[in-house]
Amino acid sequence: MKAAIIRTVCAFLCVVFIMITAGCTDRTKESQSAETASETISTDKKDQLDEVLSKNSFKGVVQITKGGVIYQYVDGDDDNKQPLTIDTSMPIGSVSKQFCAACVMLLCEQKKLSVDDTLERYFPTYRYGDKLTIKNLLNMSSGIKNYLELLDPKSLGADEQDNVDTIKKAIFDAELQFDPGDDYGYSNSNYFLLAEIVEQVSGVPYHEYLRTNFLEPLEMTHTGFTYGAAGDSDRNFTLSEASSTQAEFYNPGLTKGAGDMVSNAADMDRWMRGLSGGKVISTDAFRQMTQDVNPYSSEEYCYGFWHMSYGGAGHVGQIPPHFGAVDYINTDRDVYLFAVSNTGSGMSYVQQIPSTLLKILFEDN
Repeated sequence: MKAAIIRTVCAFLCVVFIMITAGCTDRTKESQSAETASETISTDKKDQLDEVLSKNSFKGVVQITKGGVIYQYVDGDDDNKQPLTIDTSMPIGSVSKQFCAACVMLLCEQKKLSVDDTLERYFPTYRYGDKLTIKNLLNMSSGIKNYLELLDPKSLGADEQDNVDTIKKAIFDAELQFDPGDDYGYSNSNYFLLAEIVEQVSGVPYHEYLRTNFLEPLEMTHTGFTYGAAGDSDRNFTLSEASSTQAEFYNPGLTKGAGDMVSNAADMDRWMRGLSGGKVISTDAFRQMTQDVNPYSSEEYCYGFWHMSYGGAGHVGQIPPHFGAVDYINTDRDVYLFAVSNTGSGMSYVQQIPSTLLKILFEDN
């Protein structure tokens, strides 16, 4: 992945630190056994995977599944100085864009919208609305500037609708960076607007729509959102006091659709398998999400995915100062990978995890 894209993602979202209190309490730095795996990896490969993560001082959680869990790695503490476990939930940053794109595809399958719809249908006062399509938002070909470059997050408050209105005004007042469809520019504004469209078309709040149509059917009980999750007793989320250093990023609406979710390894495996396996959208819709590439993107950006090594697809999320996450789906090999870290070095390294670990897993050594 190009450094410029990573810098753009890194510029995004210093969000609230949310941790799950449930789970085992053993001290970590371990590769936990996978009792439910339908197949296993050799001790030699397991040791190699352990070694590369340890050598790079990776702190966080890694899980790989192939029919079942075949590899897990846990090392480090959460922001409350408690040991991480395989069940720890952490912010996943821009991996959240995948969820937003899936909401759009579900509505598309229900004939409630089309990726070819122009934005004037949803934002009639937007001066560029007749030139932009939903597809331009999905594959980052809109030319719309990143709203975090257009406003100061400290100017937002505690009211979500006020914040949303402020962000939309900043987006709509700005000039486009290029003609829609003629280039590639990673921008969180695209997925913020997509979340707004989901709300308009569905008639329910974005998070409610996502929870009802995706999280609940896939039984993702340890997944939630960066604001509001602290009081969610059903998911046992607690708010880390360490997050007070970035209090302005708690503001509701700021990360909407673009980086507003927290999850854990088990839930992310349910998500990747459910999304790609036809459980929440059709396999044809998933194929479109992973194959409708922006031709100007060297990273081959699709709809909340970019192409990754060994024929897989996934997304990276980075939230300074120290959260990083990545997911990876490879349906041909039936391999799914998720990694998340809460250290600065881990945040920088997480993007390399799929190619590095899968080289060991897939290739003879």
